[in-house]
Amino acid sequence: MLRLLYMYYLAKMADASTTRRANKIPNNLYELCLTNLVNYLQKSKCDRNDLRSLPDIIVMDVYYKMLQEKRLCILAAELSELDIFERLLFYADSQLRLLQCFQAVIEHGSNWLSTELATAYLSKCESNTGSRDPLIQLGLRLGGFLNEAGWYADAQRVLLQCRDLCQAQPQTTYYKRLTLECCHRLLNTQSAYCCFPAAAETYALALKLLGLEPQASGQLPDGPIAVGDTCDKALQTECDDTEQAGVAGGGRAAACTRGAWGGAALAARLCKEFSALFFVRCDYGAAHAWSLRALALLDDWTPPRITVEVLRACGKACVVKRRFAAAGLLVRQAVALARAHFGPRHPRTAAALLDYGFYLLNVDSITHSVAVYEEALGTLRRVFGRSSLHVATAQEDLAYALYVLEYSSGLFYKARDHAERAIRIIENLVPADHLLLASAKRVKALILEEIALDTPAGQDISEPSLLEESESLHKAALALSMMAFGEKNVQTAKHYGNLGRLYQSMQKFQDAEAMHLKAIAIKEELLGAEDYEVGLSVGHLASLYNYHMNMHLAAEKLYLRSISISLKLFGERYSGLEYDYRGLVHVFTKLKRHESAAHYDRLLQHWHALREESKAEQQPALGSEQVMPLAELQAALFAHND
Repeated sequence: MLRLLYMYYLAKMADASTTRRANKIPNNLYELCLTNLVNYLQKSKCDRNDLRSLPDIIVMDVYYKMLQEKRLCILAAELSELDIFERLLFYADSQLRLLQCFQAVIEHGSNWLSTELATAYLSKCESNTGSRDPLIQLGLRLGGFLNEAGWYADAQRVLLQCRDLCQAQPQTTYYKRLTLECCHRLLNTQSAYCCFPAAAETYALALKLLGLEPQASGQLPDGPIAVGDTCDKALQTECDDTEQAGVAGGGRAAACTRGAWGGAALAARLCKEFSALFFVRCDYGAAHAWSLRALALLDDWTPPRITVEVLRACGKACVVKRRFAAAGLLVRQAVALARAHFGPRHPRTAAALLDYGFYLLNVDSITHSVAVYEEALGTLRRVFGRSSLHVATAQEDLAYALYVLEYSSGLFYKARDHAERAIRIIENLVPADHLLLASAKRVKALILEEIALDTPAGQDISEPSLLEESESLHKAALALSMMAFGEKNVQTAKHYGNLGRLYQSMQKFQDAEAMHLKAIAIKEELLGAEDYEVGLSVGHLASLYNYHMNMHLAAEKLYLRSISISLKLFGERYSGLEYDYRGLVHVFTKLKRHESAAHYDRLLQHWHALREESKAEQQPALGSEQVMPLAELQAALFAHND
């Protein structure tokens, strides 16, 4: 049967090379042969070693057919063998299908697979007495795959071992370069998994190898990083056909050497990871500086995967720095490039969509943001199933966008469902005190608070329990943030602000005031007096003073400050202005300053008219963007940045 399968595969390839008969009988025979082989292997329980004699492309086809035929037990047994998995890792065209097979097996019940592969790699390193280079290459690939699949703890185990192997070798340029490759993957894993102390060590090692001082931020020495030709050739571990389409023969090899594995491309990837680390640590100035440096290091030889990642990092940094024109251009280009090179249903495209949704949410285009998040979630579910940290992140993002969208309607049940699904997934995959739970719990707490406040009269029995559950979630999120970041951090300040709003709802007004004042003080110290986050907290304190503490003069000053920040950053259509205008109408009515109350009532009506106009305006349709030439994009962004 194996010989017959091989013959049909060769027939299919020969047939596909002709234009008139492609996709006819040989393809059907090949698929039929695959199905029969999978069923035979399942029923006979025969020795599967014969599969090892087949070419990698056919082996991957057999395993993918096992997935399609739901033969997941036998597939798990195959994928758990490191030697087999290693073959598939080095077969470039298998990445997406291997991700799907891997996650399907885990979701079926083999949740030990990631740990078993990582453990097998560590054992292989301990027992091997020969050359370390093949182990290093395997570690880079296996660690990178587990990271992309979202199994960060096991990815970190593999990559730390790989890093140690690199550092145990003579510290030539070759092995320093390999160590930097490992640092790149480690930083990606450690940032995503919130391993901040370990990430700080990796960051310091990378800076040292790059010849930078520990306090460096966004600056690299002039000129390329020195790497030899032999190093470039040895490091071609991820150059796949999809990333180098259209480059043939010697040109393809030259593109790989100059692109993915040239000094500038490695430096760009490292700067991108530095940016990502500072972003999750809420040091947005450093995140922005490193992302711009990464962008400057891109060139026409850089593979699309790296370019997309850099554009995403730079776009997110521009969002939090409130440079929305640049952010919009970057994230749209990231989505366009990802769609063009990976297709609309690839996880890398979904990741770019999540960043686009983040941008849309921050520019107050909430309906479009929800639609983009829903598309990204659908793609991630198709690849990773329903039990993945990638899926949990998308559900949390969608839950928050739905919460913002339905804030005025009170229809929070869909948002609540997504938040609760995200929490369940994360709780099943990480320790109970992991920081990844903090954000999801915060979103659910916000939703429960609003549901409690919207509970109709006669259903008061449920309201206290919802508010108490919300308080418990907010406190848990605050404790996790304090443990990871300390008090002087934007995330910690946000949790204080959320508790302040909750205590206002619970009529604990003194506690609410204390929380809001803490949030404002931390945000002002870290972000400056005119930042969006400061304006948000100032508006919340104004509401407390206005509606619950009868401190109307103090509320007036705070509302005016919040409005000033909002107008400066977002313009007169910004959604948050509604609450500040309503608040001032109430303040001036209480103070019997009726002309001022009438003035802000007119501004409120004008705001409503502008919002109606905004509903008719459309964001650019997804998929409509043309990929800009890189040099043109860089010129536009750096001219704007200057």
